[in-house]
Amino acid sequence: MLTPHYSWPIIGHTKSLRQLEEDVLKKRLSHAYLFEGPAHIGKRTIARTFAQILQCPEGFCKKCATCKQIEQSQHLDTFEFLDNGESFKIEEVRQLLSHLSTTSLNRHKIVILQNIERMTPDAANALLKTLEEPNPKVLFIFTTTHKQKLLDTILSRVRILSFSAVSENSLRDHLLKLQPGLDAETVHTMVSFSMGKPGRAVRFLEEPDFFRLYRDLYDQIVRFFDKSLVTDRFLFVEELIKDETLIPPFLELFTHVVRGFLLQKMEGKSIPYEFSVLFALIEKVEQTRFDLEHNVQAKLVLENLMMEF
Repeated sequence: MLTPHYSWPIIGHTKSLRQLEEDVLKKRLSHAYLFEGPAHIGKRTIARTFAQILQCPEGFCKKCATCKQIEQSQHLDTFEFLDNGESFKIEEVRQLLSHLSTTSLNRHKIVILQNIERMTPDAANALLKTLEEPNPKVLFIFTTTHKQKLLDTILSRVRILSFSAVSENSLRDHLLKLQPGLDAETVHTMVSFSMGKPGRAVRFLEEPDFFRLYRDLYDQIVRFFDKSLVTDRFLFVEELIKDETLIPPFLELFTHVVRGFLLQKMEGKSIPYEFSVLFALIEKVEQTRFDLEHNVQAKLVLENLMMEF
């Protein structure tokens, strides 16, 4: 596989990075890109670096005022809209389009919009009109973790690049590069809990409490599968819903544990659950996520999950 031409501050994704570089080097830029894939795998970092490559007068030197301003989200012609947990509304789109209509002293006006699926229908339709009649000096970079939620009319007007989980070997090498003295067991656990997401792996290194949280949740889930009473599980749910930010990592680790059981069972190891039960649990977790996204009461759906095994 070809090595990327630029020095991207990211782990993996070589094929997609080369595609972006080919667009730059062959001067065939799209007016809009969509980076799709799971959270915490580097889509935002890639979007920002791509903006630096396009705007830097020296070809991504990392040192000039332009590169530094984009890195700090202070560049006048590079607009970055991060996901703040709220919908992206039509008023914000109109304000953005007003800025894009002004004269630019830079090569491009670039818009980075994180998690475009959070746009309201009115905002998406307003943006669609701009995508249908693109300005040659304006370039959009969208990211999404749920491509299926986007309008087909938007998907048909963007260049889609898919990003997937990074290999365990790549994550392991990166962690050891950042902290060479890390013991093998800790590296293995961090890589396992990262689930192919470099951002999370690095955060484990930088924030011991965050790593401890994942480890404690994992240990608790394993105990649930090792002869626990339903009442104990319900008490755990009561504690979990007090801080709903813990629910996504809990569900992710729950799936991680079940998939681990499946792999062990496929290897012929003794696991006290049938394949049908384990596959049904994975489907139940997905249903739980769906219900939570559609505002079903968290306590109810989590208790239902806890009664499935």
